[in-house]
Amino acid sequence: MPGTDTTTYAMGNTSGEAVRLDVQDALYAGCTEYLLRAAGLREGMRVLDVGCGTGGVSLAAARIVGPGGQVVGVDMNPEVLKVARRNAAAADTRNVSFEHHVLPDVELPEPVDALVGRLILMHLADPAAVVKELTGLVRPGGLVTFQEINISRARAVPDVPLVTRCREWICAGQREAGSDPDMGERLPHVLRSAGLAAPAVAVAVPTGGADSTAMTLVAETVRSLLPLIERSRAVDGQDVDVETLRGRLSDACAEVRATLYLSELVAAWGRLD
Repeated sequence: MPGTDTTTYAMGNTSGEAVRLDVQDALYAGCTEYLLRAAGLREGMRVLDVGCGTGGVSLAAARIVGPGGQVVGVDMNPEVLKVARRNAAAADTRNVSFEHHVLPDVELPEPVDALVGRLILMHLADPAAVVKELTGLVRPGGLVTFQEINISRARAVPDVPLVTRCREWICAGQREAGSDPDMGERLPHVLRSAGLAAPAVAVAVPTGGADSTAMTLVAETVRSLLPLIERSRAVDGQDVDVETLRGRLSDACAEVRATLYLSELVAAWGRLD
């Protein structure tokens, strides 16, 4: 979640948002782990996960680095950190810990081998400056990798107009909050501006059918953003009818046997000189 150099976190800090984050973690878990491995995360590494939320990325990193490695997840929201600790305990993951810090003010007893983060830079007013400051926590030659989404790439195939409208509402809500809904496209530039000369890039996309939790994620994202969506005048809340939205999405996709392609997850990475 955002810290001192951020806009207000667009999604809010409610218990419902913590549940939405868990749904998001489950859908993006495979993509996240694949991209972390592609970036060069390996066994035995010490890892800092910034903006860890409910712990999905931290747990993925912990699986990769194994018992010889260590992961520290940091977040500004004490409530989601409680959920992250419960999730780690449920997974019996013992090489991960969670701490309360407000970005970019993070203190560690020793440098880490890798700095990671997912869906955090889109909420920062100056992401390159924050990444540059956080790289001071990484040893020379260490890995820096972030993952961000391109919301405008979300779609149903065949086309489902309600999915398209939801995508447009979500983008409008994020922009109203001052967040970049297509931060994934900017990742290479952000890392270069933070001092990483030639970042590599890869993309992964989770999908789902009419009965999948992908429908839940879209509907609950609209719910979390609804006050901002209304403020942007993209749509009136009564027209959204958020209480029935998940079911209507599922029915509309089932009618044409559509596959929902969620927002692209883009990873960019490089190593410190």
